[in-house]
Amino acid sequence: MPDQSNRFDQHPKQRLSLWFLRCLFICLSNGIFAQTSYVNFEGKQTSPVRLSQDGTRLFAVNTPDARLSVFDVTKPSNPLLIAEIPVGVEPVSVNPRTPDEVWVVNEVSDSVSIVSVSQKMVVDTLYVKDEPADVVFAGGKAFVTAARKNRVVVFDVTNHVQLASIPLFGENPRALAVNTNETKVYAVFALSGNHTTLIPPASAPPQSKPTNTSLPAPPQVGLIVDAHNPGTNHVAYKMPDNDVVEIDVSKLTISRYFTNVGTVNLGIAIRPGSGDLFIANTDSRNLIHFEPNVRAHIVDNRVTRINITNGVSTYFDLNPGVNYSVLPNLPAKTNALAQPTGIVFDPTGNYFYVAAFGTDRVGKVDPNGNVLARIEIGSTPGSVTDSKSKRGPRGLALNAGAQRLYVLNRISNTLTLVDTSSNTVLKEIPVGSYDPTPTVIRNGRGFLYDAKLSGNGNAACAACHIDAEMDLLAWDLGDPNGSVQSVNTLTTNGIAITLQEHPMKGPMTTQTLRGLAGMEPYHWRGDRTNFLHFDGAFGSLMGGTPLSTADMDAYRSFINTIKFQPNPNQNLDRSYPTSFAGGNAVAGRGLFLTNNYNFGLTCNTCHNAPPGPGSTKLVIPAVALEESQDFKVPQLRNVYQKMSFNSAPGTNSIGGFGLTHDGNDDNLNTFLSRPVFANIRSNATIKANLGAFVQCFDTGTAPAVGYTRTVASTNVSTLSISNDWNLLEAQAAVTNIDLVVKGVIDGRLRGLLYKPITRNYTPDSTRDVVLSRTQLIQKIQAGGRLTVMGVPPGSGVRMAIDRDLDGVLDGDVPAPKLRIGTDTLSWPYKAAGYVLETTSSLGSGAWTNANDAVEIINGQNVMTNPAGNRTRFYRLRLQ
Repeated sequence: MPDQSNRFDQHPKQRLSLWFLRCLFICLSNGIFAQTSYVNFEGKQTSPVRLSQDGTRLFAVNTPDARLSVFDVTKPSNPLLIAEIPVGVEPVSVNPRTPDEVWVVNEVSDSVSIVSVSQKMVVDTLYVKDEPADVVFAGGKAFVTAARKNRVVVFDVTNHVQLASIPLFGENPRALAVNTNETKVYAVFALSGNHTTLIPPASAPPQSKPTNTSLPAPPQVGLIVDAHNPGTNHVAYKMPDNDVVEIDVSKLTISRYFTNVGTVNLGIAIRPGSGDLFIANTDSRNLIHFEPNVRAHIVDNRVTRINITNGVSTYFDLNPGVNYSVLPNLPAKTNALAQPTGIVFDPTGNYFYVAAFGTDRVGKVDPNGNVLARIEIGSTPGSVTDSKSKRGPRGLALNAGAQRLYVLNRISNTLTLVDTSSNTVLKEIPVGSYDPTPTVIRNGRGFLYDAKLSGNGNAACAACHIDAEMDLLAWDLGDPNGSVQSVNTLTTNGIAITLQEHPMKGPMTTQTLRGLAGMEPYHWRGDRTNFLHFDGAFGSLMGGTPLSTADMDAYRSFINTIKFQPNPNQNLDRSYPTSFAGGNAVAGRGLFLTNNYNFGLTCNTCHNAPPGPGSTKLVIPAVALEESQDFKVPQLRNVYQKMSFNSAPGTNSIGGFGLTHDGNDDNLNTFLSRPVFANIRSNATIKANLGAFVQCFDTGTAPAVGYTRTVASTNVSTLSISNDWNLLEAQAAVTNIDLVVKGVIDGRLRGLLYKPITRNYTPDSTRDVVLSRTQLIQKIQAGGRLTVMGVPPGSGVRMAIDRDLDGVLDGDVPAPKLRIGTDTLSWPYKAAGYVLETTSSLGSGAWTNANDAVEIINGQNVMTNPAGNRTRFYRLRLQ
């Protein structure tokens, strides 16, 4: 491709020498752009930014745009975006294996994309089910956490063959680390819990009397207890509470588990020298009963040190000395380090940096937990609060030699560059040249994660609703001094009734924030008519100030965008398995719809089956439920995520809470054995089949969304590729997905979109013709390599052929222009992959990279020509 060059002269008369690419701007028919959907899966970043081993390249995931961004950091203070490479849906972690090979973990795609930086493309895709979170390398092997399956999957790094799938006894393994000699790999359980569980209502003591003497006696409820407390004699099962697992690299076996680390564990680093593990975590205070007693002190924000020799854990409070009874507490908010996530050690081992996701800070901390410095990230220093401009630091990469720390901000989708010699921010740049995140998400996302909305900066809503989901705990947030609340609802036959709900509600498990749109009323008892009614919790629970109506509207609008990920238990074609968890989900669906379990009632009477969410949204009176309180019919789309509780006497249980409002039922068999299910409670086959169906319940997102295969000449003729390609085309035909293709055709990087009506693939340039699948196969056999992927319906145009939806296809975008100012050069930031070069003459081989500082101003890369360079030539060259 020809270069674009400018000769720069600071004399009054400027002489320009330009080479332009052929440009084409064609208006396309509106039909191809009819859908411009962006689907928000709220991907859970784990290790979203890493440096190459030599420190010259920085790799960062652009989660919303499904791309890997590559920065040239040869000049550590001047990151230059040199490549943006399409990967899977919701990339959350990245790790370079060699200077050219980078592995990217895609949460929704259930995959790892193996990327060639030089080729700017995915060269292979590994399937890792379900919700992979992180990847590390040791002993010629790649270790990938499969978070939702509680496994670590191991691959050979050379031939990409799966070597093992190691089952783990812990909940939601995400972050990974490797010791210095690559003999051990450590995986951290993000939702490990804190060995709290429930004494069932029938065995629990009565609640204390209300302090509000006008209240009636409170309902009989369960009791949250510590299973490790010797006095808890009603707990017949054991809870190991594993927080970190050590895996032997050679044997691919579990060496040991570490306990007593934290409740929610989101980051890990190994201290150089000692090899001790440091875990960024929060510790939940759900053993404290009643909302007034946990107000503004819901969790403790910590880093825990694990002595690698003896396994002893020692935790350090990142916010020591806070007086939680003082509200508002501006000094505490000014210094708070809330919801620690990413963590990285200085090579000396004398200190580490930890990202405080909730308060837009990075803490510099010594190995004994003393906070040495707090680095403000963003525009809200001290106690200043502006949730709409929140950054959300999530991942860290340290170039210690250059005294530079790179901070990836999840919420703003930016990179912040920190000078570690002065602990100051140098600059902030976009992660990618394009961010498809809609304004409704940008304006509202911060309210979920902003701990400064609390009275002391200690916790945000996300302290329990981790990444908009659940902490898998129960909390007793009743109020003995509260008031009875009236709730209006309908009976199943449409009769209006009013129910009275006591403020001492007892233990309730944390509910997901996914899929809330149209699901009013909210809470287990339906006591929040709509999302705006959660505003009071900012004061009563978080100790802060209620939001304005406009801010709550923005918060609600954002929450309504969050979608469920696919149910991993369904077949890829969205059908139900005939054999799952000891039952038949197909038979279970029939039973769900038609079986009368009691007086003509079916499961579907209240839990409307797919495409319904599994809830009629009615609040059912206590007498009908055989409960002490009234409860809203819960949706069933994430039941499969709550199956780690085992209350059988003498067994070990990963979790302490299961199904129903208080987590008392450990599985669906237990639930269906209640007396209310008179006609089926003794039928093991019916219960097994119903249980299988509910665990496969459709989430509203098809299983083929994100599913990916990379096709090369070596596998294009295999039955596996043929079957999967058939499946993806069939899923596109029934609008479960859009089908996109990315890769190399005839030596060029291309994108294509499958059109089910014509069964052809539309290219990303109006200069090229549509191709059939047969023709694509021929291109692959001739040396091409393509990755085919299912994406959410409506996202295909953006993800395949017109990234920014401006009507100009990606392959038709003209080359960037290099513009001359009085003493500056500028070119579009979106022109990733173009490198600015300079020379003083036009002789052969005279061009070199222009390494002067570049700033990003109004979407333009701007470089000031050095004063000493009176007469220079410049050009943009596509790498």
